[in-house]
Amino acid sequence: MGMSFIEKEFDIFINTIQSSAGKCIFDTNITFLCGNHYFYESTGYTGEEYLSLFPDLRQYFKNHIEEFYKIRDAITQALSQGEKRFTADCRLPVKSGMFIWIRINGTITAETVDGHPVLYMVNSDISDLIQSKEEKTQYLEWLMDEYMGNIYISDMNTYELLYVNRTSCETLKTDREDVIGRRCYETIQGRTSPCPFCTNDKLRTDESYEWEFYNPVLERTFMIKNRQINWNGRKSRIELSHDMYSSEFKLAKKEREREILFKTLPGGFARLDARDYRSILWYGAEFLKIIGYTKQQFEEELDSKCDYVHPEDLKRIVQRLKEIEGTDQSIIMEARIFTRSGDTKILTITLCYADGEDSWDGIPSFYTVGIDVTKDRLEQARQQAKLEEAYTAAHVANSAKTKFLSSMSHDTRTPLNAIIGMSTIAKANISDPAKLEDCLNKIDTSSQYLLSLINEILDMSQIEAGKIDLLSEVISLPKLIQNIADICRPLLDQKQQKLQIHIHKVLHENIFTDGDRLQQVFMNLLSNCIKYTPQRGRITLFINELEPFNKNKGYYEFIFSDNGIGMTKEFLPHIFEPFSRAEDSRISKINGTGLGMSIAENIVKLMGGSIEVKSEIRKGSQFTVSIPFDLPDKEESVTHQLTGRSILIVNDKKSICENVTTLLNEHDMQGYRASSSSEAQELIIAACDRGEEFFAVLLNWDPDDPKDTDHLNFLKNIRQSLGEHVPVIIITPYECPTHESDLLQAGATAFLTSPIFTSKIWKVFQLLSSGSKITEEIVEEATHSTLSGKRILLVEDNELNREIASELLHMQDILIETAENGQDAVDKFLASCPGYYQAILMDIQMPVMNGYDAASAIRLLERKDAKKIPILAMTANAFITDISKAYSVGMNDYITKPIDMDGLIKTLEKWILQSPMTKLLNPDR
Repeated sequence: MGMSFIEKEFDIFINTIQSSAGKCIFDTNITFLCGNHYFYESTGYTGEEYLSLFPDLRQYFKNHIEEFYKIRDAITQALSQGEKRFTADCRLPVKSGMFIWIRINGTITAETVDGHPVLYMVNSDISDLIQSKEEKTQYLEWLMDEYMGNIYISDMNTYELLYVNRTSCETLKTDREDVIGRRCYETIQGRTSPCPFCTNDKLRTDESYEWEFYNPVLERTFMIKNRQINWNGRKSRIELSHDMYSSEFKLAKKEREREILFKTLPGGFARLDARDYRSILWYGAEFLKIIGYTKQQFEEELDSKCDYVHPEDLKRIVQRLKEIEGTDQSIIMEARIFTRSGDTKILTITLCYADGEDSWDGIPSFYTVGIDVTKDRLEQARQQAKLEEAYTAAHVANSAKTKFLSSMSHDTRTPLNAIIGMSTIAKANISDPAKLEDCLNKIDTSSQYLLSLINEILDMSQIEAGKIDLLSEVISLPKLIQNIADICRPLLDQKQQKLQIHIHKVLHENIFTDGDRLQQVFMNLLSNCIKYTPQRGRITLFINELEPFNKNKGYYEFIFSDNGIGMTKEFLPHIFEPFSRAEDSRISKINGTGLGMSIAENIVKLMGGSIEVKSEIRKGSQFTVSIPFDLPDKEESVTHQLTGRSILIVNDKKSICENVTTLLNEHDMQGYRASSSSEAQELIIAACDRGEEFFAVLLNWDPDDPKDTDHLNFLKNIRQSLGEHVPVIIITPYECPTHESDLLQAGATAFLTSPIFTSKIWKVFQLLSSGSKITEEIVEEATHSTLSGKRILLVEDNELNREIASELLHMQDILIETAENGQDAVDKFLASCPGYYQAILMDIQMPVMNGYDAASAIRLLERKDAKKIPILAMTANAFITDISKAYSVGMNDYITKPIDMDGLIKTLEKWILQSPMTKLLNPDR
């Protein structure tokens, strides 16, 4: 495209406007392309003259180069910000040698020449505006000259002084002409570099930067205010200052002190107009921050009124203000306010009256101080609620404990009265052996019950103190369940109740857990079922191993159910609370502390399980305990030659048949189910027709079930059909010697009592497959060893306890020597020959030296039996922490007081007959 064409195109454009316009290329010198008639006229040149003299704007502005830079900087800034328009005010030189002020409004087009953008510029004459501005500047300069303080204006980029007022010249003791153009920091402070206190990054256009400075050149302190302004188109700094001798300086210092004082107080200040009780005449400190408004919002939205105060509280305040108006009294009140964001705050407000005669403006007013106490009041409310909650809880707890103590008073006195009464009767009937035995039996029963009460109280105390721990070991679940059934059997027989234990798919019989604690849970639940179920009631324990989520864990479910009296819906949420018992006349005579369920729940939770309860009045209760147990690395395997053998299960309960059948199938055996004798007979005949034969028959027999009375005839029929070599194993819920002889004569081979775990069945099958004769002792074998002649050192400080323990052990033909404290025990052991004592029974709490220290001292002795002799703690402290401490000092085991003789003998047999000391002294054993 040629230049002539550009000019032609541009002429069409610029002829449509009535202003000076031109077109340029934005290169180094801003090349001029063309202009319209008004442009050339504004310069005083013709078009031909201008184009021949000035090829670019740098040439045109060569005598006023700073104006060229203004235009170039404006274009450069627009391009850097991605904008297409720019504006610049500058002086335009004219042919006559004068100049006019113009405002350039430019557009950067998409057109380029040699890679440089093309510009359109429209110029407007603003000389009149500049003249008006200069007049204002002259007026401003006059005002600044009359200002009592110092005023300095300097360029922020070059630090060049652009203006100083008359006071500044007097302060500097120089003339204005001598300082204008010089650097401010050199002239005012005698520095060689800019002052660090008034650097550009601290200056703003909307607020002042204040600081105090001692000028070593002028030898005085100045109070200084700096701010950024535009001075004749230049980015500048204006500085106002007063020296320390001026009244302004002193007033500023007082004002600053007042502001600092206000800032130290945690509230806001306000002056309330006493004429309308609403208008705020003045405010300060944190007033706006407290009410949540800016100055503009407060003045425009609230019209500087105290409408932020809650209407009810404002009414109270006004009423009180009228009471103190005209007096020198003050009032303190609390009031609610609403912040602009809608929050509610609580303020403590102090108000005092000032008469118009005492005010500088003659307006009577109330001076107020408001302090935000919202957090304090909320905290007080929270603490009050906590106190009320704690009071309620304490009241409930005290009521429960009062009730508990009342119950305990009755429950403990009952066995104590029995013990004391039976002791009296026994003394009076020493010559009557039958009467004496009856008294002693009743004393023993009452003592055991009293001990259980004490144990429950101690357990609950440990649980509430968070001190209960679990001691995990490998436990046989069948043995645990059998122990519980055996312990409860006398209670069940006494009330003629029936206990059924059903096992469903329990594949892992050995588990890791605290066996004593788990037994405690089961005993609490089962004893509750027995206590609250009437005569001839029915109690069921259902044990199920659930599908595992983790191969190293077994998930078990224990369901205890009864058809007892049940519980109300209102009591169910409180059943696990300590000391709680239902208000029910039916159970008022039943002994109990109300702690058993709470203890059971806490133990189950410690084991990582849960316990749930369902109950209905007169229909019974059901407790479901779900617990995950760690499993041993390897379950004991069952070795047998039974693969492919067929077993007939005769039981009218489908669930039991299915469970046993599942267990058989999992071990490659075939189980056949029959729900009646006739159906079993049909299966036997069908098997004979196929040329097969049952390896054994499992026959369920319940002596209390009238439907099972035909089993004698059924047994006789089996013997006729299968012969004498097919064993028939009778499964009974409990041992019943009176019926066993009849069943044996009819053809029964052996008896198994519930619960039927896999291991018990396999043990019988293995014996059958080996051809062994089965007796009553096959399934549960007890080994009784004698301790006769063994010598034990009994360490006990209490004379009565020492006598009781010695007598009980003498009854087992054990040789006993005693020591009264730990030091005495160490001395006697040290004086004895190695192997003289086979064990030491060590009390814990003793004078001179306690049991822990004595055991530790014995283990440190330099003799061959010191580290091998069994030392058994004999203590009333049976908590895990005490047991752990006993182990840590070298004790082998522990025995709890009061002494359970059977448990003591078993523990002694375990350590004496199997200890290294025994093998050392008796190598032939």
